[in-house]
Amino acid sequence: MLVRVRSTLQNAWFTTAAGGSVIVAALLAEHALGLVTTGQVLMVAAALIGGARIAIRAVRSLLDRTVGIELLVTVAFIGAIIIGQYWEAAAVTFLFALGGALEAVTLARTRRALGELLDMAPSVAVVLRSGQQVEVPVGAVVVGEAVVVKNGAKVPVDGEVCEGQAALDESSITGESIPVEKGPGAKVFAGTVSLGGLSPSRPSASAPTPPWLG
Repeated sequence: MLVRVRSTLQNAWFTTAAGGSVIVAALLAEHALGLVTTGQVLMVAAALIGGARIAIRAVRSLLDRTVGIELLVTVAFIGAIIIGQYWEAAAVTFLFALGGALEAVTLARTRRALGELLDMAPSVAVVLRSGQQVEVPVGAVVVGEAVVVKNGAKVPVDGEVCEGQAALDESSITGESIPVEKGPGAKVFAGTVSLGGLSPSRPSASAPTPPWLG
């Protein structure tokens, strides 16, 4: 998945950079050098550079009987070329390609942040079963079951404190550097660290179930 995201990101920025460069060349040719025809040809080329992939996605969507934004952009830039508005055609495809590149960057960062967040959550939890502390995989923790969080340990699941009190470092989740005191009824989040105290907590029904963390 990571390789695919990088490939998509690189393609998006390459298309944007190539289209933008040709637009700049077209403007220079037409306004600085007085080569109007050359500038128009370059504008059409810029529109095709940015619009080719958009048109391909539009056709694929139509084959799936779906009308999306790609089809609207395709119709817009082809129509602009037909009526001789070459600058508008190039601008539409360039802006759409730029938006796609920025979206790819945001998506890649979001996936990376989610991956780091999941990596911070421990893979095992200590639960109270029949009065005994038992170590089980996080995915085996049941909603409503008491989970023991010892001093220095990470909270394995989202839940709420049912007994005891401790200070939790939630900087990995909220960005707050000051530890937060947690007592009975307080919400706790997987991946946060207990800095003191022994606080049994119960996974809350409203929070994501433990398998989500695996």
